[in-house]
Amino acid sequence: MEKGVVYFCDASVVSSPKRNLVLTAAQCLTGADELTGLAFVPKVRKNADSKLDAPYGKFPIKRDGGQPQVYVDSRYRAESPQQTARFGAAFAVTDKNLADGNVEDAIGGNRLLTDAGFAHKGVRVPSRPGPGAPADVCEGDTSQAAFKGWAGSYLRVNCTHSTTAPAGAPFIANYNAATRTGDVIGVVGGHAPAEAGDRSTYSPYFGGDVKALFETALRGGTAAGPSSPATPPAPSPSSPSAPVPSTPSTPTPTLTPTEDQLRATPEQIAEAKAAEAYWTPERIAGAVPVKQDRQSKTSSSPGRSAGLFSPSHPDPNGVATVGVFLIQSDDDPQSDPGKRDQFCSASVVASPTKSLVISAGHCLNDNDRFKSLAFAPGWKPDPNRPGLGMAPYGVFPVPKGKIWIDGRYLSQGTVKADDLDFAIVKTGPNSKGVFLENATGMGNELTTLHSSQLAQKNVTLIGFPGGAKTPLVCPNATTRAYDGRFLEIPCKGFAGGVSGGPFIRNFDGKRGDVIGVIGGYKTGGTSDDISYSSQFDADVVRLYNQAVNDYTPDKSSRSEMGDGELWRHAVAAASGSFHTESQKFGDSDLVVKWTDGEVTLYPGDQNQSFHVGCKPDSPCETQLAKPNEMWEKYADVITAGDFAGSNAYDLMVKWVDGEVTIYKDIDQNTKLPTSLDEHPANEIKIAEKDSIWKYAKGIATGKYGGNKWPDDLVVRWSDGEVTKYTDVDDKGFHAEAQMAAPNDRWKNADLITGGDFDGDTTDAKPNHDLFVKWTNGTLSMFQDINASGLGAESTVATKEGPDLWTHARVITAGEFGSNDWEDDLFVRWSDGEVTMYGNTQADQMGREYTLVPPKPAGFASSPEAGRGTDNCRTECGPGLFRRTH
Repeated sequence: MEKGVVYFCDASVVSSPKRNLVLTAAQCLTGADELTGLAFVPKVRKNADSKLDAPYGKFPIKRDGGQPQVYVDSRYRAESPQQTARFGAAFAVTDKNLADGNVEDAIGGNRLLTDAGFAHKGVRVPSRPGPGAPADVCEGDTSQAAFKGWAGSYLRVNCTHSTTAPAGAPFIANYNAATRTGDVIGVVGGHAPAEAGDRSTYSPYFGGDVKALFETALRGGTAAGPSSPATPPAPSPSSPSAPVPSTPSTPTPTLTPTEDQLRATPEQIAEAKAAEAYWTPERIAGAVPVKQDRQSKTSSSPGRSAGLFSPSHPDPNGVATVGVFLIQSDDDPQSDPGKRDQFCSASVVASPTKSLVISAGHCLNDNDRFKSLAFAPGWKPDPNRPGLGMAPYGVFPVPKGKIWIDGRYLSQGTVKADDLDFAIVKTGPNSKGVFLENATGMGNELTTLHSSQLAQKNVTLIGFPGGAKTPLVCPNATTRAYDGRFLEIPCKGFAGGVSGGPFIRNFDGKRGDVIGVIGGYKTGGTSDDISYSSQFDADVVRLYNQAVNDYTPDKSSRSEMGDGELWRHAVAAASGSFHTESQKFGDSDLVVKWTDGEVTLYPGDQNQSFHVGCKPDSPCETQLAKPNEMWEKYADVITAGDFAGSNAYDLMVKWVDGEVTIYKDIDQNTKLPTSLDEHPANEIKIAEKDSIWKYAKGIATGKYGGNKWPDDLVVRWSDGEVTKYTDVDDKGFHAEAQMAAPNDRWKNADLITGGDFDGDTTDAKPNHDLFVKWTNGTLSMFQDINASGLGAESTVATKEGPDLWTHARVITAGEFGSNDWEDDLFVRWSDGEVTMYGNTQADQMGREYTLVPPKPAGFASSPEAGRGTDNCRTECGPGLFRRTH
């Protein structure tokens, strides 16, 4: 190279934790220590005056001790291409531009893909024949190439440029036109064909050597490379011969960085010590898989023979970058998992923050109800204490608000948004003030896959099944595409607890490329031997970028149901399988009667909420009756059941004058009458006006009569008497039985509803329970209503106590969640807030989901609030209660 002459090569940005790495050909950087003015200038172009313009600025190559930070394999010799061209990739670390920005923030980075095989479809090789020249892009399929007298294997792409592609131009697979990035699998360089007419483009094969060099550049190790000046590779006559594969090398563990060192604050260390004190080995040993963990049912899978399952083995030494994610749920009393201490599997992700973890979204999608979240990487059995484990790197707490989950997953749930089942979490330092990657070494590289690339080889699956909490490792497995949106992997023995466990490609025993986490389809699958992951695409990258930049996490869009001002006007509700989509699976919907007489059907979404409006591919909210005076003034109590015997839910209405009417087979097409002279064909009168039913104050439908049909009633009368009617049908009420004689206590039974809260109902043995809210705010459960009476009464514990529950105005129980029991309780409060208590038990309220926030009135800032008065005196809901108590 001559002094004073400007040379250029092509180069491309490679995604990296510090967002400052570029990839080019080794021949471009050989002898770099003798060069000055090294810089990367992206997207140079000519402006209107035909002068060169750099819209993103110039990114100088960093220097350390006067030496440029470039990384060339020490075995590379430009003068000996036949033997060393296979080491022809090189990396350079860029400094910031004048705008103080990193190169990857300016134009985005490609993901480095190594050991990915030779056959790729639609690989792009973009290049520029000179600075400011238009981009010259060729696209073709790659194949393996080898040359007589040349060591190593090469990639050939069967496309030609209009001019010879400059050295350093990238081979990009899985190109995404929206982000203009993809997977870089090669660079132009190393071999220039001598055969006449051969216009193919070649790259050294990217194997373990390239990955090791990349990791050296990442950790800022000593920049190494031969001192020979850079010279173009000379053409050499050759003919194909058997390939000589490159020798893979094991990456060196990441070292603690010296620049931009992270420093823990006293507050962070105190938080870590608190997490460490809570998450003792004994407590972790007792933690159980999260409730929504994979739905394991069988150890076999249709379509695969036993010989196709990859064997798995426990690793008692642990895996540095994989561990247990620890969760304390503060209000979920479900008997399964049955304990508040829960866990999933998770893994470290390489990032500039050195603090990121990836797991499954379904492990954490109720994170506002969790506390004491923490991550224990490298968890393994303690050889000195059988049954207990140890965290060799410490326990890393998760600060509040540092969980990033796609808002669509939060809103639509584990079924409808199963292709978004991933979460990024930011941890704080451990109790010694050490940040995550400074403790474990560099994390796994977050790697996306195009939908055509879901079949991957050399994938290792890791998770912590069941109560053992010893990492289960399934090495060298092969994934395949499932439904075009998921990775499927056949690994034996991955039982509950493995959710969030990583799919790691090119695993070296400590780390690799994380291409998925157990979750997605059926929250990870229905078999212990087949696991799934949602496809890692631009959606997971968006969450990663949110976490790196500490952006505000997505929020659920559940508030689409409106606000409290609207829902204060919901005066009655009934649950049942009304919509034809819900009837297929027995899921519950909601019928609401409003103060103006309107009646609305809200289809359930099987995720503790409802479909609102009318959106593509979703059931529509439907108006069953427009606002009218008849329903406004005269409809007193509504309930729902299968009274007509047609295997569809009917709506029962008790009118103020004592008439009782059934409207048969309600669905989204039903039109209820809105005037006294309308009598549709599905209307059935089962009690005349002025009947005793004018004194019925509460009606709870359920399965109380010994068969599987929800056609039995418990009725609370104005004098406190409680009676039961079984097998109610279009002929009327039958088999009345007194459950309680007239009494003062039951006069104060404010609201009642029926459901299966103790989970013991089957078709063969129906045992529905009665939920009662009393006027003083206490809650009772009468389990297994049957011929012998009301049954055993238990008090239902609540987090807030009875004061709040005096403000519950409408309740109904149904199957609004993902299980098969009517144990989800819908509540409308006096201030219009609407909540769902999913998986409510016989003795404790379930997990609370806020569907509608309270009306926007600022009670807490009212003049009375400053005098310490009870802000829930007249109107209240859980949201207001917690703000003012």
